[in-house]
Amino acid sequence: MQKFFFRFMLTSFLVAQVLFTIAAVDADSTKVTIQLNGFVNTQFFYDSRQIVEAREHMLSLYPKPAELDADGNDLNAVGNFNQLSMTSRLRLLVNGPKMMGAKPLAVIEGDFTGASNFENNSFRLREAYLRLNWDKLSLLAGQTWHPLDVPECRPSLLGLNTGAPFHPFSRHNQLRVEYRVNKITIMAVAASQRDFASSGPEGVSSVYLRDAVLPNLNLQVKYAGKNFLIGGSIDFKRLKPALFNEFGGQRFQSKSYVNGWSGNLFASFANNGWTLKSAFLYGQNLSEHILLGGYFESTIDDQQHTVIYKPTSTLNGWMQIQRQYQNWRFSFFGGYTANLPYDEAQAGRFFGRGQNIANIYRLSPGVSLRLGAFELGTEIEYTNATYGTIDNKGIFSDLVSFGNTRLLIGASYFF
Repeated sequence: MQKFFFRFMLTSFLVAQVLFTIAAVDADSTKVTIQLNGFVNTQFFYDSRQIVEAREHMLSLYPKPAELDADGNDLNAVGNFNQLSMTSRLRLLVNGPKMMGAKPLAVIEGDFTGASNFENNSFRLREAYLRLNWDKLSLLAGQTWHPLDVPECRPSLLGLNTGAPFHPFSRHNQLRVEYRVNKITIMAVAASQRDFASSGPEGVSSVYLRDAVLPNLNLQVKYAGKNFLIGGSIDFKRLKPALFNEFGGQRFQSKSYVNGWSGNLFASFANNGWTLKSAFLYGQNLSEHILLGGYFESTIDDQQHTVIYKPTSTLNGWMQIQRQYQNWRFSFFGGYTANLPYDEAQAGRFFGRGQNIANIYRLSPGVSLRLGAFELGTEIEYTNATYGTIDNKGIFSDLVSFGNTRLLIGASYFF
């Protein structure tokens, strides 16, 4: 099964590269159309507790556990308020004449959230890709959403987290091949990492995937009916956490990798003003998607000078129901994620996100009003995280839960 999967993916990408080269021949680059769109967005938000977050609390994930001072007071039981406009966005689309029977498209999109909290309000690249579309086949190369994050079936929320840490949130450079047969689309992807990268001994970096000399591979199938979409995918990622291991002050070449298999199912249905969307994901080592989990050192052998790594697994699910009534949109979102027990015992360090969290759930109602290009909306986001003491097999004890309530008001003008 694994050999078939790898052969299918690699063959698809070799074919795609050849077709990209052929399609570029005799292109007429003088006849193009350029379209600029985007929106200006500003958000006000209040949190009842200190949270794990990004972008100056704009991207909310989950509440922090208790941190006690000398008098026994919880330092994280303090609220937080902010107002930001850095998610304002620009999107440029360039369409050109056909090349070898394919319609080309180039997309560049950016906003002002910067590459990190130190660069907030700086312009940063979100998407940049080119795509060739035939009647049944399309080829894409560049940076866009990872295939585990399906744009047609993702939470529609005012908050920047877009359903994280229950729904994957990441964009990657990739080579993508799509083939459509009637209402069925088969997609194969080979992806690298840049802004959203894995954790490891040197911190968060794309070097672990690069040193593995194998792209992140994904195979997806989806069926689109008149009012519904259903699909699923299987994903494989290999990392090389270290080039060498150090024992007794000496370096020894490392030949260890860590493999991660993930799979998801997703579905959406829309009819008569109602929309229902849901997705479920079993994931291994998906911290770069702003999900829980990662990998750990399972064996440290100072005689053979080797370190072996094993991935942790998580279960993730969410559902959203929406009702469109004239200019009003009402929605309710619910999400759940949990760390699963380990297949092998942990012997050393863990690399990833939220290892001491047993589970998280979120309940979030919202309402928005759309008047032409202007939209005003509000959401209440209650997120509860259960922390605990974890043993070397991933079993939790001494569980304690902490909740955060976020009130968000956002306004946008689209153009």
